[in-house]
Amino acid sequence: MRELKRVGRATTRGTLMVGAAMSAIVLASTAGLAQQTSEAPAGANQDDTIVVTGSRIRRTNATTAIPTQIFTTNDIVESGTVDVGELLAEMPGVDADLSPENSELSIQNSGLSTVNLRGLGADRTLVLINGRRAVSNSGNGERVSLQTIPAGFVQSIEVTTGGASAIYGSDAIAGVANIILERDFDGIEVNARYGFADASGEEETTVELTMGRNFDNDRGNIMFGASYDHETPIYADETRPDSLRFDDWSGNGEFNDIYLSSYIPGGRFESDDAWNVDGVWYNDQSLAPNDGRNPSVGFETDLDGFNFRPGRTLSPEVTAYTAALAARYEFDNGVEATADFLWSRVDSLYEGSYEAAIYSTDVGPLGNTFDIGQIASDHPFIPAAVEETRVGSVSWYRRFNEIGQETRDNERTTARAAVGLAGDLGDTWRWQTFATYGRFEQNQIQGNNLNYLNIHHALDIESDGNGGYQCVDAGARADGCVPLDIFGEGSITPEMADYIRIAGHVQQIREQTVLGGSVDGDLFEMPAGTVAAAFGIEWREESQDTNVDAIILEETTSLSVVPEIEASFDVVEAFAELEIPLFSNVTAQLAGRVADYSTIGTIYSYNAGGYWEPTDSLRLRGQYSRSQRAPTITEIFSAPRQDSDSLLDPCDGLMPDGSGVTPPAGSDFSAATISANCLSEAGIQAYFADPNNAGQPFEFDGSVNGPNAGNLNVREETADTFTVGAVWAPSFAEDLYIIVDYYNIRVEDAIGSISTQTTVDLCYGAADFPNNRFCDVITRDASDGRVVEVINRQENLNELLSEGIDVSVMWDFEVDSLPGEFGLDLRYSRSLADEFEFVGEAGQPVREDSNGSMYDPTHEARARLSWSEGGFYASYTLHYESGGIDDLDVDPTDPLYFVADDQFRSNVYARYRFDNDYRTSVYAGVTNLFDEMGPFMPGNFASGSSSNINSPQNSLVGRQFYFGIRSEF
Repeated sequence: MRELKRVGRATTRGTLMVGAAMSAIVLASTAGLAQQTSEAPAGANQDDTIVVTGSRIRRTNATTAIPTQIFTTNDIVESGTVDVGELLAEMPGVDADLSPENSELSIQNSGLSTVNLRGLGADRTLVLINGRRAVSNSGNGERVSLQTIPAGFVQSIEVTTGGASAIYGSDAIAGVANIILERDFDGIEVNARYGFADASGEEETTVELTMGRNFDNDRGNIMFGASYDHETPIYADETRPDSLRFDDWSGNGEFNDIYLSSYIPGGRFESDDAWNVDGVWYNDQSLAPNDGRNPSVGFETDLDGFNFRPGRTLSPEVTAYTAALAARYEFDNGVEATADFLWSRVDSLYEGSYEAAIYSTDVGPLGNTFDIGQIASDHPFIPAAVEETRVGSVSWYRRFNEIGQETRDNERTTARAAVGLAGDLGDTWRWQTFATYGRFEQNQIQGNNLNYLNIHHALDIESDGNGGYQCVDAGARADGCVPLDIFGEGSITPEMADYIRIAGHVQQIREQTVLGGSVDGDLFEMPAGTVAAAFGIEWREESQDTNVDAIILEETTSLSVVPEIEASFDVVEAFAELEIPLFSNVTAQLAGRVADYSTIGTIYSYNAGGYWEPTDSLRLRGQYSRSQRAPTITEIFSAPRQDSDSLLDPCDGLMPDGSGVTPPAGSDFSAATISANCLSEAGIQAYFADPNNAGQPFEFDGSVNGPNAGNLNVREETADTFTVGAVWAPSFAEDLYIIVDYYNIRVEDAIGSISTQTTVDLCYGAADFPNNRFCDVITRDASDGRVVEVINRQENLNELLSEGIDVSVMWDFEVDSLPGEFGLDLRYSRSLADEFEFVGEAGQPVREDSNGSMYDPTHEARARLSWSEGGFYASYTLHYESGGIDDLDVDPTDPLYFVADDQFRSNVYARYRFDNDYRTSVYAGVTNLFDEMGPFMPGNFASGSSSNINSPQNSLVGRQFYFGIRSEF
């Protein structure tokens, strides 16, 4: 019978020092198998070993109790991307938390690339660099953007599943992604790559340089790396019809018309007359040129509205510059010193639509607001032909194209330095110390926004006594107020545009300092082997400083409000780890950690696991862990920070007699209760009291301000994780490994916020309206009943559950009748549960299970078949995701019930390595070979978005071709 090999990788002291106190641990292969490196043919299994994240005990022959996946530089090249985050997101069980393709609407995080294990969120996935923490690249969460790491400097990526807080501390609830950097590179390597997508038009150019040299008889090494990567934007109107936003505006499941906005250039205007003057009005509410239509026909958004898609980016332009420096040296006394420095700058530019405003747009913070205002009846810019028939003041709705497209220009700079010392303590013990410092700075310019206060002043004008006009407010005149003409397209002059245009600056700084030390070695001998241990302490400080232009905080503009934060915390931690051989084929692994936070006090984490080899070809493993996640700075200290959420108001369709309301799909709420609650709102009462709304239903279906806010009372999360698995190397097939793992991750007191839609539904469906916590965070406009704000406050919700099964099959084989060597790498993930529970109405639990939805496919798989012969290597990769339901709460008989089909995407890759002095390789590939875009999703479906493409199942990029050349000197 073929044995599970346990041959250790040759380990130098330099390798052991890579992570200092959090060093990468040398473990045996069959806990998970390494992918082929760029030097190895498809069939090479190398030494059947991997370096597994998840322990601090040094080993030469051992295994781990937790599931681990390993990726190498060849996986990065073969994936068709240089973004490590995109590579990981392709794997079953790993989600892209943020990527350039799905973050275009994020106010603070557009263009980031982060990872989310098991769908539990990036804040519950700990990203390490060489086994050490890295500073967050986000001002509103613990997100390490993987764009900040030069891909050419990466040796491998190790991803573990399950709680690892006892080993690494807070945040390691879903698992750990550990980026291992090169350490002993000797030579020069240059890589140049170009890719383009034929449908979306995206182009990507990458240049990488890595240099290294050993010195002093290989006792030391110094390395330098740098990279440049540029991705062009994807525009909404330059891709394909699928990428234009469509909505089911008919409400009956028919969505064959482009979604248009009722806010149009030139404006819509209302008074107490119809304004049907031939040659002036397109219809009774629009100043667009007359095209011969019957002027008595009213404005119809779906016919007369504005298509805001042209020129808008679905994926921003991203430019990344990275540099890295690493050095190590072993002194005569055996002490080894290491140092590394990483620097990156990532620029992203989002281009949105043209800003719009209406007469009732709020100016100022809630509780102290006023409307921009109607246009006075004697306003001199009212067209003469209109003045003949119109009486009274004028309500207006306008898109201000003359201002230019809204932009968010982000410049993100990250610097990280790490130093360490390590040495021997006797024959079997080793000490390690380290220090790291990281600093992230983001400077964001929000451009081409509207200054509502200036519009208010510029519309209130009078004669200046010299045949012209001036603003009425003397203070505004002193500040350069320019009278504003909003009647008709192009009516706003450059001078007017300059006065009402505003830009804002937001600066966010995150800093992290970590000090630590540890010892590890052999404690004593037992009959079955040596008991090994590791002990250590760490101190960490995190701080955040957010500085915002004063004009943003005044809330008198369309600039997104980001609150100022100046906060910090520190934590002192101690940990211990044991490995105990119980029998010759049974080993137990134990770990514990105590952490004292300045914010939440003392918390404890621990785990217990082990492995058993009942036969030479079968290894069983399992682990239970109790993990903690401390709340982040923003979860505790953040004031409400602006965000925009879509909302289907449960009061939509309401008539004065209480009819017209439809309870939310899948709810048990009574239409009568919702109607009564809605009718009691003062703003909705004011809407029905307005004579202009006589006989009309109350309507609201759109975006609302959904600011996220911290909570000083939030506590830590607690997660219980159980994993059990098996590794089998059957004797009937050489070099075949089959790995099966089950995981169950249950998070109690999960920190999060209830969605805007759920909050509003629970408020108006409740019998105790308005005296419940859901209604407390909702604000409606007192004049027309519109929902203007729903605060999403962080709190300890009840429970999250992620459960599933992973299967991996890895086989290197030859076929007698064919030349070369073949490799098969199959990874499959079966989601059994993905649940979210919180306390709802009257203290009753509300449980939402997204398993089987489009955002949480039940089945995911990736299969790669490779072949190599001499210097040639080729592979075909198939990605699969099962279909899903758009909205699990929609009844199958409803016209909006939508089920997506299973999705398949294919990649091909080929490389040829020349046998020359420069060891040159040329490579090329195609991702998404058959240009599969997945299901078309209208924007107002649950899984719909501004792109009509559901991110988990699709890519905005479409089919992409790439080719490159790599040379080593």
